[in-house]
Amino acid sequence: MKIRATASEPSAPVARVAPKGGARRIVLSFFVALTASAALPGPAIPADTLRVCADPDNLPFSRAEGPDRGLYIELAELVAGRLGLRSEYAWFLSNYGRRAVRSTLLADRCDAYFGLPDDPEFMGRSVIRTRPFLDVGYAVIGPKPLALSSLDDIKGRRVAVQYGTTPQLLLATRPGFRAVTFKLAEEAMEALTRGEADVAFLWGPNAGYFNKTRLGGAYAIVPIAGEGLQWHAAVGVKKGQDSLKADLDRVLDQLKPEINTLADKYGFPLGRPVNVDGQRGMLRPAESGASASSSKGDGLIRLGRSLFNQHCSHCHAPNAMSPEPTRDLRRLALRYGSRMRETAYATITVGRVDKGMPAWKDLLGEEGIQNVLGFLESVQRQR
Repeated sequence: MKIRATASEPSAPVARVAPKGGARRIVLSFFVALTASAALPGPAIPADTLRVCADPDNLPFSRAEGPDRGLYIELAELVAGRLGLRSEYAWFLSNYGRRAVRSTLLADRCDAYFGLPDDPEFMGRSVIRTRPFLDVGYAVIGPKPLALSSLDDIKGRRVAVQYGTTPQLLLATRPGFRAVTFKLAEEAMEALTRGEADVAFLWGPNAGYFNKTRLGGAYAIVPIAGEGLQWHAAVGVKKGQDSLKADLDRVLDQLKPEINTLADKYGFPLGRPVNVDGQRGMLRPAESGASASSSKGDGLIRLGRSLFNQHCSHCHAPNAMSPEPTRDLRRLALRYGSRMRETAYATITVGRVDKGMPAWKDLLGEEGIQNVLGFLESVQRQR
């Protein structure tokens, strides 16, 4: 799913300080006014409208303005047309993750969120999903022809990666790979064109769009499958909206040729992914042989690791593996013993401003904090 503020986010009420003697009257008046306003009917939702949750600046997926609207927006227009509806949009930046869903779909500002991961662990208590309509993930990009049977085929070559992403972490754990790290995926692609890297291992949709729109499709792009490398995108609706979900499933199935056309238009990597270790395709959780409870626990740890690498790795290094002892969060259990989780929770929630550590409660939310704590517990050193 990028972090910015947007004008579409509802503004909070302004608190004012009342004179001490009139505080009770003002509070009571405010309560009466609030109760009265709550009783008033809200704005009517047109019956001929499909309200879509979307990121205003997230090409190649979506954009509020400009000639390229993104795959999700063009697909939403097609879906609305098939349903005999017009479309309108609730814009909110998707890199807020769960907060984006809560502030749009669950706040009843829109009816359908295109591009949610097909993962019941992602807000499964509140959201139901259509069948997946698109596969997205990481890919290796290189000069044509690019024949890959596994990642070992690029061993020893200079591989451009983006900092804090799964490819960077993956190559760091495998001997023989030469990663060249960049802050942005666009910088990694530009380095590839300048000959500063032999291949790149990046988020496929962004690299594909860059290749399509700025490089004239000069490079080959091969999707790579493995843990944390590929996802299935679906449309999310609020739990209970089963009729809408059924309509969306039906129309998305009808639009498969158009979806493939849009994927090609925006440069999305197509074709069956190459597994990191040389097998074609992806291993689904049901095929892994692990128990349901074990798979769920592992999934929560992976989610916590993803959140950590997205929000915390700039100070504590990817996967919490900082070489600086004071920032090495794998030593929390050694420092705090049985109080480790309690201490870490307090620090993440309220921050430590004197040490430059902000509070992450509003951004991560309670569920996100618990997932990060679960990940940290899984990487603790014993000595």
